[in-house]
Amino acid sequence: MADDLFQSYEIKEKDGELVIILELDTQLEEFATELGTKPNNQDVNIQKEAKKYIKKRFPKLKMATVAIMAGAIMLSTFPLNKAEAHVADFNMTYLYFGNTQSYITQIDRTQNNLNLVSPSYFDLNTDGSLKITQQFDPTFIREMHNRGIKVVPFLSNHWDRNLGRAALQNRERLSQQIADFIINNNLDGVQVDIENVSDIDRENYTDLVRLLHEKIPKDREVSVAVAANPNGWTKGWHGSYDYKELAKYASYLMIMAYDESYTGGPEGPVASYPWVERSIQYALNQGVPEGKIVLGIPFYGRYWKEGAATGGDGISNKRVDELLARYGGTVTYDEKGKSPKATIVIKQGDPTTTIAGKTLGPGTYHIWYENSESIKAKIDLVHKYNIKGTGSWSLGQENPVIWNDYKTWMTTHDGIPTNNMVTEEQKNTTNPYPSYTVQSGDSLWKIATQFGLTVNQLKEFNYLTSDTIQVGQVLYIVPPPTQTAPTTPTKVNKTKVVPVPVAPSAPAKQVTTPKPATKQTTPATTVKATKTVKKPTLKYGAKGSAVTDVQSKLKKAGFYKAKVNGKFDAATKQAVIKFQKKYKLTADGVVGVKTHSKLDDVTKVKALTYTTLKYGAKGSKVTDLQNKLKKAGFYKVKPTSKFDMTTKRAVINFQKKYKLTPDGIVGTKTHAKLNSVIKK
Repeated sequence: MADDLFQSYEIKEKDGELVIILELDTQLEEFATELGTKPNNQDVNIQKEAKKYIKKRFPKLKMATVAIMAGAIMLSTFPLNKAEAHVADFNMTYLYFGNTQSYITQIDRTQNNLNLVSPSYFDLNTDGSLKITQQFDPTFIREMHNRGIKVVPFLSNHWDRNLGRAALQNRERLSQQIADFIINNNLDGVQVDIENVSDIDRENYTDLVRLLHEKIPKDREVSVAVAANPNGWTKGWHGSYDYKELAKYASYLMIMAYDESYTGGPEGPVASYPWVERSIQYALNQGVPEGKIVLGIPFYGRYWKEGAATGGDGISNKRVDELLARYGGTVTYDEKGKSPKATIVIKQGDPTTTIAGKTLGPGTYHIWYENSESIKAKIDLVHKYNIKGTGSWSLGQENPVIWNDYKTWMTTHDGIPTNNMVTEEQKNTTNPYPSYTVQSGDSLWKIATQFGLTVNQLKEFNYLTSDTIQVGQVLYIVPPPTQTAPTTPTKVNKTKVVPVPVAPSAPAKQVTTPKPATKQTTPATTVKATKTVKKPTLKYGAKGSAVTDVQSKLKKAGFYKAKVNGKFDAATKQAVIKFQKKYKLTADGVVGVKTHSKLDDVTKVKALTYTTLKYGAKGSKVTDLQNKLKKAGFYKVKPTSKFDMTTKRAVINFQKKYKLTPDGIVGTKTHAKLNSVIKK
């Protein structure tokens, strides 16, 4: 493809450094968006194709600066270093447990680590036709686009083989229904997630993806969630996926590299390192290009009870942390599998815990799950095999502390930086969404007061419908308190976790929020929560009123010359970069907190502040006042810099004429009126 993208190249030497100038073919459809002639994001990574183009022509070239031109416009410039490591710049996640508001909150807590979200919008009717779920919400799509995040719903049969086969048999009609819905609702594509059909459905499955590829606009994506296949099985469920053929029509394959251990099966990790690595190797060996492989990471684990006939039920990673806080236990880290296992003991009389409708009774539980260490190990495989990026099932199940470091993991390999990809947002290491673990004796009122919130705010942030909380429960605190985020535990092979102490005299198994007394003998200091308006992070491809606001401010500041259109296009990105360079911000073209703040500072209308002057005042401000009164015809003598009786009488006469309070004191209104009079 790279040979078709560039019309020509030129080599120059500047300040002893080699510069390669590539001239882009501006007529190509793939780059219409980059050049501002198409509304949606480009499908092709220009820099990646440029590197291929140069590598083919100059295989021995070690270092240079590359400039990509489209006519007189410079689209991109970047250093070419043969030794540079792989950078993963794609991260998607599935949305399944929640609603529009909870999804938006969860996404905002990821600290700008997501490029794409895949909600559960597309189900199937019994005849294989498209069924739109109740989760579909146009407001959510707009909110995501305002943040520069793509929305690509997944099509699911929810493991129902009959539904899956009906969809494949009805693929011509189904693919058209999906394409029409995507276009009509401004969605960014579809991910096919039909599971539990078999090898006899292989060709039909591939053909459905082919039809979607043909019918859906080229600026949208068609991706496929495929079963991990580390053992190379060709029959059954795994046999339904023809990796090589699917990759011809799909934007990428999302490898569901989880459920190595499963419900009803023997105890073990959900996604051990060797198992995940073999799954990636299988995809590569089938001929799937590196750039079309996305590694799925589980945000959940599975638990087994000693002595039980069966086990392996699912549990979210964040609930594992709650259990450890409540009951204590040990965490061991399997170095070979790079997987953590928690062991907890629930005793008779301990507080009860319910997971997905099942109450955990007394006994010893083994929980295989994912923590920061195991997730980072999997992301290292992304770099090792130079694949596109990561996906996750599913958002909201993770311990949110991972988002503090996720961007660093995506841009480093075994702790070695790959390049300077971290944006200004990621440089702020403070966790903007800390959490608090409920202690014995806590109540919602007590916790809310501690963090400067109301009880209703705390309940809203955590989707609580009652005042009942439990010891060990993790609550989000928003806005964040002025304290640092929890630190990552020291990496050891075995960690003993001490439970949060529960007062023995408290027989209740739940903590209920009491109403505060109407009278207090000691005056209490009420900390009022400051309501802050968080502006969305905006980047290339975003749309909406937030983009319009930024464009207007850039225009006012003299950086944006084009028409304000509410679309974060190439012209907007260039204007942002110029602004960032001028004010010494990270010039990444992304409008984050620091860029928003500086833009506000530069463009806001500064309110005039005046010093109140009255009888007895002295100094240059009095001299300035006397000169203005003299110019207005109210002060007849030489300015003295002293607010004496002559000055006071002049002020009173001025105030009387212009219907101000004639008190002889020069406050804001008198200052403002005097300024307006002398400017006439």
